[in-house]
Amino acid sequence: MRPKWFTLAVATVLLFAACSNSSTSPSPSGGASSPAASGPAESGSAPSGSAAAGSWDPKSITGTAILSGWRSSPEEGEALTQTLLGFPAQYPNIQVDYQPIAGDYRTVMITKISSHEVPDLFYVNAEYAPEWMDQGFLEPLDDYIAKSGFDTSKFFDGYASIFKGKDGKTYGLAKDGNTIAMAYRSDLVTTAPTTMDELVSAAKALKGKGDLKAPLCLNPGLDRGLAFIYAQGGELLNADGTASAIETDASKAAVQWYMDLFKDGIGMTAADLGSGWCGEALGKGQVAMTFEGGWLDPAMTGTYPDVKYAWAEMPTGSSGKPVTLSYTVSYSIGADSVNKDQAFVLLTYLAGVDGMTKWTEGGVALPSRSDVPTPAGKDILTKGSAYARPGSGFMVGYTDVQKAFQDAFTAQIQGKTYDAGPVVAATKAAIDKALSQ
Repeated sequence: MRPKWFTLAVATVLLFAACSNSSTSPSPSGGASSPAASGPAESGSAPSGSAAAGSWDPKSITGTAILSGWRSSPEEGEALTQTLLGFPAQYPNIQVDYQPIAGDYRTVMITKISSHEVPDLFYVNAEYAPEWMDQGFLEPLDDYIAKSGFDTSKFFDGYASIFKGKDGKTYGLAKDGNTIAMAYRSDLVTTAPTTMDELVSAAKALKGKGDLKAPLCLNPGLDRGLAFIYAQGGELLNADGTASAIETDASKAAVQWYMDLFKDGIGMTAADLGSGWCGEALGKGQVAMTFEGGWLDPAMTGTYPDVKYAWAEMPTGSSGKPVTLSYTVSYSIGADSVNKDQAFVLLTYLAGVDGMTKWTEGGVALPSRSDVPTPAGKDILTKGSAYARPGSGFMVGYTDVQKAFQDAFTAQIQGKTYDAGPVVAATKAAIDKALSQ
């Protein structure tokens, strides 16, 4: 998800500090953004795994749960504030000490994990969830889920599957999600393309029209390109995820198809358009269509309120079935977390129907559960959750695979050679290396 940083309002910090009687600090997103967090608070009840030892009554649990994560926008900050304000009404005996993390979230958390001073409940991005599960950083939740009877059957599989370890255990519950869909200028595109062939035809018709620099803003990486590759019948991995499939004829043809959008002049990167990201390019009128997630809405309404745009599902390609990508983050408990019982109670609220409903009403993310109401204006994006394939977190070492693809792809379009061969070769090498580790 596209990060944007902000500083927590002092009033919000004070509110949660007063609630927990301990110091708090601001927070970041996919990265980070706020002051350093204080150490673990004392707990009034038995720490670590007491749920497995006796009967589970969440109302009897007392003490403090330290919650850490990141912040990517002011809207996200307000949504979390409103969500946490609903927790004391259900569990008045547990105080939430909210300690957001500033700087590079992943790096800061690795330092905390290494020093055995982790928060009780914290965010884990799908991107590095496989590594953290394999390295034993996270607490399995299965005993807690069984004892509490917490219903996990309503989580969309594309989100939930990311946080299942190789041992079959659950190491986190998806706090929310987002899918990729097509956002288009409704004054320029009167009928949204439903197939990739229609997309190309519509884009060619718009080429050179008005002030458009290009009909489409496209990313040179797998964060968006993988949706097109899947739609056109390509794959990164074989069916059981044990070997590369990017070198197959179908996959190479799909990569070449995506690259040809750039070659034919109907697609450009945000950087080549002179924008920071494709949402900005859409707002500035540089393009007519782009492919983003729900984070586009607050950016458009806040920065480009006069631009009329609409959402449509990702066009269907030669694979013949709807395809999109999903991105998610979990709430997880650390293997070294002190207040695990308190953390799990907070987790069941935040990842349950009540907390997730309140959170997603803020408009920054989609529900990761099918039994949570669809937030206003998110129908198209939420619909994609039912069939989306994970956009990250489905293999160890995927960050290196993404980099290999994007570096090679970018070199091809900047050099105007437009050959999928080197992209496929670089990506296969990265996949092979990741799978061998």
